[in-house]
Amino acid sequence: MSVLSFLSAMYRVFTSSWPSWYYCRISGLSYNRTWKMKGKLYVRRSSYLLRLKHPEILGGSIIIGDYFSCNNKLMSNSVGIFQPCFFNISASGSKIIIGNNVGISGSTINATTSITIGDNTIIGSGCLITDTDSHPIFAAERNLPDWPKYTKSKPIVIGKNVFIGARSIVMKGVTIGDGAVVGAGSVVTKDVPANTIVAGNPARVIKTINQ
Repeated sequence: MSVLSFLSAMYRVFTSSWPSWYYCRISGLSYNRTWKMKGKLYVRRSSYLLRLKHPEILGGSIIIGDYFSCNNKLMSNSVGIFQPCFFNISASGSKIIIGNNVGISGSTINATTSITIGDNTIIGSGCLITDTDSHPIFAAERNLPDWPKYTKSKPIVIGKNVFIGARSIVMKGVTIGDGAVVGAGSVVTKDVPANTIVAGNPARVIKTINQ
């Protein structure tokens, strides 16, 4: 092996494999050598103090397939990134399930029930995918000590080969069909049929994609 080849191999180790392993370990994820991660991925589980106060809250789980690409650094996406990826699984039994060959840039995925993302799906920079309203709608319920039980949540399912444009928001209970495209800056509140393009706030079908 030439000196140049050796240096190139070492460069790949210290700029790809080692950071990916390190970021997984500090985020509590098992390492998969097929993953490519640029910058630190943040994973939030139930905090120690929260568990002391509510011992029934055990936190959730994250399952990620092969060839996962996660961009968290400012310059690791062509439109820029204003935050690293943040996965929140702090509710008991909550799950984030990510398929194979999925790419996510600087987005938040907040699961209190379950969020499933299919193979070959791309999630653009600055997206928010959340399966909960986070707080009750009625002010009287928000002021109760047990307000979380009045908060509405419902699973999200994102199909295969979906493209979600930058700065989009996907709300609770939504299913996005295979091959669909969500235009940048959209707010998705209802199901999206397979092989369609939706855009707007709230997102509406713009056209059908002819394969």
